Amino acid sequence: MTPDAIIEPQITQPTSHERQSSSWDISNAPRNYAALVAYQVLSAAFSFGAVWLITRHLGSEGYGGIVAIIAASQVAQVFVNWTSTAVVRFGVDEFVETEKISRTFWVRFVVLVVNLLAVALISRLWFPQLANWLKLSPETFWLVIAHFAVTVIWIHVQMSLQAAKLPRAQGLLQMIERLMIFAGIFALTAAANLTPIFAMLCYIIAPAAVTAVGLFQLRHYIGARFSFDRAFVRKVFAHSIPLLPFSLVGYFSGGYVDAIFVSKFLSTHDLGIYAIATQMNGIAMQLPTIANALLFPLFVTMQRETENQRSRNYFRNILPSLTLLWGSACAVLAFVAYFAIPVFFREEFQAAATPLWILLAASTIGIPVAIGYSALSNATSTTYVSLIAAVLSAITNIVANFILIPRYGLAGCAVATAAAFFVSVVIFAVLIRRNLNIPLSWTFTAILPCIAGTVAFYILQSPWIGLAVCLVVSFLIAYLQRDSMNKTFVFFKNLKTD
Repeated sequence: MTPDAIIEPQITQPTSHERQSSSWDISNAPRNYAALVAYQVLSAAFSFGAVWLITRHLGSEGYGGIVAIIAASQVAQVFVNWTSTAVVRFGVDEFVETEKISRTFWVRFVVLVVNLLAVALISRLWFPQLANWLKLSPETFWLVIAHFAVTVIWIHVQMSLQAAKLPRAQGLLQMIERLMIFAGIFALTAAANLTPIFAMLCYIIAPAAVTAVGLFQLRHYIGARFSFDRAFVRKVFAHSIPLLPFSLVGYFSGGYVDAIFVSKFLSTHDLGIYAIATQMNGIAMQLPTIANALLFPLFVTMQRETENQRSRNYFRNILPSLTLLWGSACAVLAFVAYFAIPVFFREEFQAAATPLWILLAASTIGIPVAIGYSALSNATSTTYVSLIAAVLSAITNIVANFILIPRYGLAGCAVATAAAFFVSVVIFAVLIRRNLNIPLSWTFTAILPCIAGTVAFYILQSPWIGLAVCLVVSFLIAYLQRDSMNKTFVFFKNLKTD
């Protein structure tokens, strides 16, 4: 078997439970991904509809205020969600061995509750300063805390569904959550009672409801008897401790910290405009997020089965090919959004087109981490890689925001995000390759077309030229890497036929 060979997915003899095998992950990948994409399309539609109603009736100022509350909640979540990936990392292990995830679920739940209470008790220390940066009134404190508490528990349930290899159940509940938010905001609009506070209540009640449904779905997997094994608890903390500072500094390389800088250097009006760009980019990023949710359990299962050849093939051929295709798709999306934003939103939101184009390029830069390096790092418990990448990318983002936002406004903020993503993917690629012998292949070459198209768009302010440059460069690279592209297409064709 040559290193470049593609291992065709094969259905092996099922174990006591078919989902306990990596062959189930691979053979069911098309079905799972298609279902999750369908759910995500509906989720995106409901999210878009909710944002559309809010911006239409509350304007950029009102929507910016809602984004600021959610951003404050995200800061608090940093100190709680640092153990969340351990649910998948060790939950899949436990599920493969016992068909249950009770030990992993409850150990992490205890840690979650302790962290949640600690953050809430010291809120007087962090909320006033955060409220000052985000221009929040003291009356919004209870909304921040409520959203924070509900969201972290909902994330725990989502991770548990991943651990039990129930991705479609997770996707369905996420879609229902967005439907409930949209329905609530629609009802408030119809009743002429839509205010930022009532809108935020929709963003709190919906995840609380689906959390209850998710727990009911998990009842057979978390209700089994278990013991608190000290060795297991140590393994959970050994995996998670590097992710505590990672979660903290990772926040400063992400989109929510941008809200703080935009509020500080610009205005709440600008934050509302930038939030449209980040919202649309976030909707697009759900597609790789779905893939990551499927890859994480797969990589964990393959580690138990010592199926290293499959993972090397993925990083050698499939990951760079998907990166190239994703960049082209982002350029098309940015092109369409340039004309669609002023049609669907108020004319004032046309300014969101430029930062959106840059953010979509940033997502292309970060796609190798989103659908490969991050899942493999967590699956192999090399979480220190995430920590190093987060520290350096956070420093990059903060410094770049200070330098670029005062001079270039919202475009500067988006460029800072792109620079942070680039630093992150470089660190991941170097350390993962060194420690796990994973091939780098032509992944970095695959991100060039979208960058070239974005630069052309920004300099010439022509979406036509930006799209054309991206597609032409993509075609040239695809031709040069045609062997790898062909192997990728053959792999997915075999998945479909199997």
